[in-house]
Amino acid sequence: MSKAWDPDDIFDVLASEDVRRILVATNVRPMSVKELADICDRSLATIYRRIEAMENYNLLSEEMTRDADGTQYSEYRSELNEITISVEEEQLDININIEKDTVDQFAELIEDLEQSEKENN
Repeated sequence: MSKAWDPDDIFDVLASEDVRRILVATNVRPMSVKELADICDRSLATIYRRIEAMENYNLLSEEMTRDADGTQYSEYRSELNEITISVEEEQLDININIEKDTVDQFAELIEDLEQSEKENN
């Protein structure tokens, strides 16, 4: 799936070294906030802020899991396939290609259709 983004906004997110580290680490395997905080040597609050920014651009997905004691917690997985930056008609165009399963794609299609219907009425 590919979607166009405002270059200024996505550059701000990707400018963070923490974001880049999180993308690389979660591309290998899903990771908890604690694991990401250890990798980035940052506080949990900082990692949560980075995750929130990344989720706004669908760069990460959240998965619920349980530890051996049955405690439920979130793990995050990178959804990024590719970022393409091109110059078109004197402006930058950014496309972020993300992984989405068929169910997510269908749900997004339905949401887009419903939104379009609301706008047309």
